[in-house]
Amino acid sequence: MRNLLIALFLLAPCAAAAGEAGQAYTQKGCFYAVFPAGWVKGDEVLGLSDAEKKIYGMEFTGPSSGGLSARISAQYYAPDNPLQKTSDKFIAMHNKPVLPGGNQGRAYGKVADGLAGNYYAKVFERKVFEYVPKRSINAKKVFVYEKFVVVPAKKGYYVLRYYAPMDLAKANIKFFDAVLASFKPLAR
Repeated sequence: MRNLLIALFLLAPCAAAAGEAGQAYTQKGCFYAVFPAGWVKGDEVLGLSDAEKKIYGMEFTGPSSGGLSARISAQYYAPDNPLQKTSDKFIAMHNKPVLPGGNQGRAYGKVADGLAGNYYAKVFERKVFEYVPKRSINAKKVFVYEKFVVVPAKKGYYVLRYYAPMDLAKANIKFFDAVLASFKPLAR
């Protein structure tokens, strides 16, 4: 009995480590990535379907703070998507304020070269804010850190995104780094 208890005590960390391996996810015909263990896969949203938008992917939600949750998403933008036709247009749209002179506490980083798995990518980050709860007179401003990794492909492109309230951003970026390391595009 004593040996059994010792064996269980010694094997418990191994079982916990195995549970930390993550959740493999394949977006059929688009990409493969391993998302963090314990993070919750997003629900279907109302509106246009992925096929109608021609944007295919998934978002996983993690820890929360200040009414917002950390999120990691991976999406494939098909060449005929109606939003941003190229990776350069996506970057231009998301790496600067929407309105000229509209920073108001927002900060936009420079675009740099990087990797997603073994694939060339453009990387940039921004620090923005949201009001929580939305549509409330008493909403408070919550600062958010976002990191984008954009992977061009022969047809279309991929966007991997990390989003977290500022107080959770540093502690959870390692999960995004692990998703990036596991990323494999399937539509090339």
